[in-house]
Amino acid sequence: MRRFAAYVLIASVCLLAGWVVTTPEPGMAYPEPAIVSPSWSLEVEVAKPAAIAIEDVDGSIRWFWYVTYKVVNPTDEDLLFIPEITVANDLGQIVTAGENVPPTVFPAIKERLGNPLLLSPVQVVGKLLQGEDFAREGVAVWPAAEGDVDSFSVFFAGLNGETQTIANPVSGESVLVRRTLMLDYKSPGNFPRPQDQPIIEAGQREVMR
Repeated sequence: MRRFAAYVLIASVCLLAGWVVTTPEPGMAYPEPAIVSPSWSLEVEVAKPAAIAIEDVDGSIRWFWYVTYKVVNPTDEDLLFIPEITVANDLGQIVTAGENVPPTVFPAIKERLGNPLLLSPVQVVGKLLQGEDFAREGVAVWPAAEGDVDSFSVFFAGLNGETQTIANPVSGESVLVRRTLMLDYKSPGNFPRPQDQPIIEAGQREVMR
């Protein structure tokens, strides 16, 4: 029941914001991405989410989740890459990656991974040149949620140019939705430290959102 109520809450918030999500209820139709996208599309590899602890200015410890990714432009033209990543969990919480994240978090992640090619969420934005040689490696970061999160989804927009215009089911106004990569994860159990939390990949698909 908790998970169903959380799903209803997430769906309601998404619809009010003009987002489109899939639903387990039969007979309810939402726009689906084209089988073959009519627009440009970038290739992306996304790593499993990991947690990191950061000491705040007052000495307290704050936890954050992050996912690293590598994006390649396989098209025949240079493209503007502007990633937009949000996370929704089964507690009904929806957060945008990068919000309420101190500037000290990215250097800590880069040092932990030892990856000199890793770009900050600001640095990764810009014209993405064609081919593997010009691939970019980025990271999305968000604060760890309070409470027992059993599952969550990462929505990665900015990888495809496919869009649709639909009527918002709440307001009736026209809303532009975009093809978005949705990555599902399970996080069973309740651990005091997020770094001890097991993360299980539960599939991925593309949705209009």
